[in-house]
Amino acid sequence: MYRSNEEKLTDKLIGEAVISLLKSKSLISIDRLIKQLQFMAVNAENLTRKSALEQIINEMRHDQADKRARVSYEVRDVDNVRHFFNTEGPSDDQKKH
Repeated sequence: MYRSNEEKLTDKLIGEAVISLLKSKSLISIDRLIKQLQFMAVNAENLTRKSALEQIINEMRHDQADKRARVSYEVRDVDNVRHFFNTEGPSDDQKKH
């Protein structure tokens, strides 16, 4: 409701990229969305639009890297106790049954 012009432009640009992918009948994924946004940035004639696209791409890449870094694993021991690990080690040193 009280969104800034920058947030509105971000939403608009992401929407345009998604619509382009839908029209081309491409699969929708973060990687394809980033490629579409890159294409839009290269072809942007307006500096504000180009800058916003680059910002969106950087944020998406950063979020994607964070998610990949947070891979978690579940391991059951011989007593059928579940242990949860992520890239930082065991989570909270707790065991769940």
